[in-house]
Amino acid sequence: MRHHPSPPFPSDWRHFAAGRACALQLAFLLAGACPLLAQRALTLDDVLAAALRANPDLRTARARADSARAEVRVARSYQNPSLSVAPQSPYQYGISAPLDLGPQRVYRVRAARAGAGASDFDLRDAERQLRFAVRQGFFDVLLSDSLRAIARDSRDLFRDLLAADSARVRAGDAPARNLAKSELELAKADAALLQAVASARAARLVLQALMGVPRPDTAFDIYGSLAVRPIPALDAGLPDSAISTRADVEAARARMLSSEESRRYATAELVPVPDLTLVQQRGTPFPNGQYYALGLSAQLPVWNWFSGERSRAAASVEQSRVAEEKTQLAARTEAVIALDQYHAAAELARRLDAGLLARARAALDDSRYAYRAGAISYVDLLDAVRTYGEVRADAANAAHDYWVGAYAVMRATGREIIAP
Repeated sequence: MRHHPSPPFPSDWRHFAAGRACALQLAFLLAGACPLLAQRALTLDDVLAAALRANPDLRTARARADSARAEVRVARSYQNPSLSVAPQSPYQYGISAPLDLGPQRVYRVRAARAGAGASDFDLRDAERQLRFAVRQGFFDVLLSDSLRAIARDSRDLFRDLLAADSARVRAGDAPARNLAKSELELAKADAALLQAVASARAARLVLQALMGVPRPDTAFDIYGSLAVRPIPALDAGLPDSAISTRADVEAARARMLSSEESRRYATAELVPVPDLTLVQQRGTPFPNGQYYALGLSAQLPVWNWFSGERSRAAASVEQSRVAEEKTQLAARTEAVIALDQYHAAAELARRLDAGLLARARAALDDSRYAYRAGAISYVDLLDAVRTYGEVRADAANAAHDYWVGAYAVMRATGREIIAP
């Protein structure tokens, strides 16, 4: 991970970038049109803004919401009139249109509006899930960078140890087997570094896929830290009503309402929708002396009482009710589990951060000095080197899990609790 205290722009760009860097840089980055701007390390807010704009899944969810809103216009629209011509003697022309003003129209529109509301909540839920995925991916990159740095430092330690053992073996102060062991450990460290580099590249590709970047770059750079800081809003716990406004819970509630309106619509189909007809007769008037006549017609529920439609609608209501209960239970369970995992990760991160890393480093320095003086064996030195690397890796993983756990609580509650 490379840290840039200030964006690496030419001096004449600095003032311009200070005012419009975020939106402009992200636009060029997603378009792949300006390598100079794309070189700036992106913060979590930058990455999140790009993902909320260009993520493919979120764009699909927006299209579904637009389609659901169009269904409301479809439900509200009136049927087109029908024109008829009777080429008899005399000729007759007729036009008819259904008087769709009754309860069927009311319940049909209500069901469509509730369905559109559910799709809007689905869009919010997709954003909720994407925010967590992007934040987790961002901290995955930070973790992979930290592990890569740890692997590189471990490789450098074994390289220095190999050079020191080579000099000691040539001087006759150490057995030749120590040199062979050092060469083996260096080969293992080189392999671990290559794996860490590959993991860092893969983490960047995953994050850019979430951002919707059309041409991902393995050199993609971010700016952030795994440093743990307290989050009072999470440490204080969460109220029982924390998930009541979560997007998926609201979507399930809206679908329940839509199903109930659809059931009312199925019942309202028993009320016929009348068709109003106007007929014009050319040449010869009707017996009443007029050339125009009005007519009224309707389909009567004689053979079909719409029992199948009503049963289907009732079953849909029951399915929606069960889905709503299931969603609420899953949301409550997720919130409790996420909060417990966050507290466990916070406790581990605090313990590892409370001087343990410094003590492991001091133990490594003492072991290296003692090994050069011949006071400890090669095995003891290797143990100190591995212990220090493991403690550093555990500390990085604990910090990563701390932040991912905190954002998991935010996902579970659907609330933006952590300030940037």
